[in-house]
Amino acid sequence: MRRGWVWVTVGVLLVIFIGLFVLLYLLGGADQSPLERTRDISIIFLSLSGVLVVLLLGALVGVMVWLALLLKDKVIPLLEQLTEAAARVRGTTEFVSEEVVSPIISAYGTVAGLRAMIRTVTGRDRRR
Repeated sequence: MRRGWVWVTVGVLLVIFIGLFVLLYLLGGADQSPLERTRDISIIFLSLSGVLVVLLLGALVGVMVWLALLLKDKVIPLLEQLTEAAARVRGTTEFVSEEVVSPIISAYGTVAGLRAMIRTVTGRDRRR
């Protein structure tokens, strides 16, 4: 679908370019040779392309300024919020590891020690 629009756009621009060339060629003076007419038309097209390049560069600078302002106003505060969220996650992880996981591990270690002591006292090995 997009390729079709690209080819249509290229075709339309080519027709406009050729039509403008023919129109400018026919408007040339009768005292000019064909080479002089072509030279003058080439100068006109070069001037028009220079103007187009300047306009496109101006638009590009405008877009860059807009992106810089967007970055300043939207992205930097978002990055600050993400940094704060990461710090909260880090704090939560430390809290969970210290307050929840450590007591469970120590309780399991105590239970394992009691089991070993019971096996030693009773003389039975549970793995049989």
